Amino acid sequence: MRVNIPKNPASLIALGKAISAKHTALGASSPLNGIDVIDDLGTLSATAETNHDNGKSLLDQAETANQAREGALGLKGKLRAGPVRYFATASRSELSGQNKGQEYKLGGWGFEVKHAPSTTSNPIKAAAKAAKQAAKVTKIATEAAAKIKPTA
Repeated sequence: MRVNIPKNPASLIALGKAISAKHTALGASSPLNGIDVIDDLGTLSATAETNHDNGKSLLDQAETANQAREGALGLKGKLRAGPVRYFATASRSELSGQNKGQEYKLGGWGFEVKHAPSTTSNPIKAAAKAAKQAAKVTKIATEAAAKIKPTA
């Protein structure tokens, strides 16, 4: 036979209170009188119960506060008018339009601005740059070939 000790806080509190009540009811004839400071069990169980109830209440308050925060921020779901995310997105769009080519200025408004190379580069400029580099390589190769003396 096995007698388990609960791991669940509410169940362990209930067990502590039950043991304390039975011990108190039996008084001097309680078989638990030999356990040092057994009389503290009732106080400890009551303290644990109060803190457990406070914790549940605070957890409920935290859940309510987190839901209110999520609503105010609008982090989840479709972008809609009203929450912080909407105004941040609208502000970014407006400021980006006013600072075309100088988006770094949005950093002054609190935005994190990351420099990223343009993905819409001018193909004519890219081809000219590639041709210039190819010409440079050809020139270096020609000069190097001219310096090599043939061996007989």
